[in-house]
Amino acid sequence: MRIKTSQCKNQGSVLLVTLCTAWVIGIALVSYLTLVANQNRTTYHSQSWTGCIPVLEAGIEEALTQLNVNNGEGVANAESHGWTLMTNGYYYRSQIVGPATDGTYYEVTIDPNTNGVPASPIITSQGYVPAPGFTGKTLGGESAFGMILATVSGQSTPAMISRMVKVGTTFTSSSGVATGGIRTKGTINFSGGGSLDSFDSSDPTKSTDGMYDITKRQANGMAFSNSSVADAIHVDTAHIYGSVTTGPVGTVTVNSGAVGDAAFNAAPTGTHIQGGHQTDDANVQFDPVLAPFVWGTGSTPVAGTVGGTNYTYVLNAASNSKWNLGSVNVGGGKSIIVTGGDVTLYVNGNFVTSGSGFVYVAPGASLKLYTTATFSVSGTGVMNGTGLASNLSIFGLGTVKENWAYSGSSAFIGTVYSPYDQFTFSGSAGAFGSFSANNVVISGGAAVHYDQHLGGSPTIAEYVATSWNEI
Repeated sequence: MRIKTSQCKNQGSVLLVTLCTAWVIGIALVSYLTLVANQNRTTYHSQSWTGCIPVLEAGIEEALTQLNVNNGEGVANAESHGWTLMTNGYYYRSQIVGPATDGTYYEVTIDPNTNGVPASPIITSQGYVPAPGFTGKTLGGESAFGMILATVSGQSTPAMISRMVKVGTTFTSSSGVATGGIRTKGTINFSGGGSLDSFDSSDPTKSTDGMYDITKRQANGMAFSNSSVADAIHVDTAHIYGSVTTGPVGTVTVNSGAVGDAAFNAAPTGTHIQGGHQTDDANVQFDPVLAPFVWGTGSTPVAGTVGGTNYTYVLNAASNSKWNLGSVNVGGGKSIIVTGGDVTLYVNGNFVTSGSGFVYVAPGASLKLYTTATFSVSGTGVMNGTGLASNLSIFGLGTVKENWAYSGSSAFIGTVYSPYDQFTFSGSAGAFGSFSANNVVISGGAAVHYDQHLGGSPTIAEYVATSWNEI
C-alpha cells in the first residue's frame, strides 16, 4: 500500500513567513532611513538658519563702515560709495557674500533718522542663505519602496532662508581715542610721580583762552584699561584727578599717590582711591587703524621757505591735503612745517625726531600723521601752534608691537591712537589731549591733561550699535 503526503500547505506557510519577515525588515529599514533623513533635515535647517547671522552681520558692518567713513560723515556721500537712495529716504545696498554660485547675499538699508541730535541712524540687515538641500528626499518619494529603491537628491534650485535684524545706532566717543585721557587694551603704569587731570578748551570756566589752567583744573581724567590682570593700572606716587577703570577682576595698585577728586588728592586715605572712583567693567573694542589712502598716491613734500625760515618739508592743504613719505628722521637741522588747512601725512616706516629737529603745526592748520612702524620723538619734538589737541592726531597703522615714545621738550598737544603699540610718555612740558595704545607708561613725573572737548569732536567719535532686535 502506498500512502501519499501533500507538502503544498507547508511550502505555502514558509513562503508567507519569509515574505512577512522581509516586509518587517523593510519597514524597519524604511523607518531607520526616515529617521536619518529627518535628522539630516533638522541639522541642515539649523545650520542654514544659524548661517544667516554672519551674513546679515556683514551687512551691518557695511552700513557702520559707511556711517563712519571720513570720521563719521554718515550718509552724506553714500551714493558715491555704492548705496542707492530709495524713495522713502532710506539708503539701500545688496551684496553677494562668498562664491557667486552659492547664492548667499545680504540686503541692508540705512534710515538716516536725522531727527536726533546727533543723528541716530537705524540699520536693517537681512541675510539670505540657500535652504537645505540633499537632506534625504528621494526621487522615488518618501514611501517605503521609494526610500529603499530611489536615489537621494537635492533641489535643483535651492530656495533661500533669511533672517532680518534691526540695529539702532548712536554717535559717540565711547570707542574713540579720547575718552578720559588714557585708554589701553593692556596695562597703564604711572612710574614715579606725575598726574592726570582734565580741562575743557571750549569752556572759559574750565580753561583760559582755551589753554589748560591749573587754577581751573577739572577732576574728569580717566585711566581706562581693558585688562583683567592684577595691577592692570599701577599708580606709584602720581595723582589722578578723576577715576580708574579696569576689565573684570582687574586690580589697581596705588602706593603713595591718589585717585579721586581734588579734595581727596590733597589728603588721600585708606587705599588712596576715593569711593566711587574705581570700576572694573571695562570692555571697549580698539579697532585697528585703516590707511588714509593708498601709499604712493599722495604728494611727496619738498623743502621750502616759510616766513624767512627754511624747512626740510613744507606741507600745505592748498597744494594737496594728502602727502606721503618713506621712513622719516627729522634730526638736527631738519624740520617739518604744516602751514595751513587739514593735512594728512602717511609715513610708510618709522617717524623719528631728535636733537634740534622738530615738527611745527602752524595756526590755522591741522595734521593727521599715520605711521606703519615706530613713532619716536625726542629733542625739540612736535610743536602744535594751534594750541588745540583736536588739530594734531597721531595714528599707528602697524599690527606688530612697537615701542612708541615721546620725550620732546615741547608740550605735546594732540591725540595718539595706536592700539598695537606700547606708548611711553615722559615729556617734561606735559601733554594736553589723550593717549590710546596697547600699553601706556607715564614716567619722569610727566603730567597729562585730558581735554574734555575732545569727547565731542567728530575726529575721535563714531557710530556704534546701541540695540539689536530680530524682526
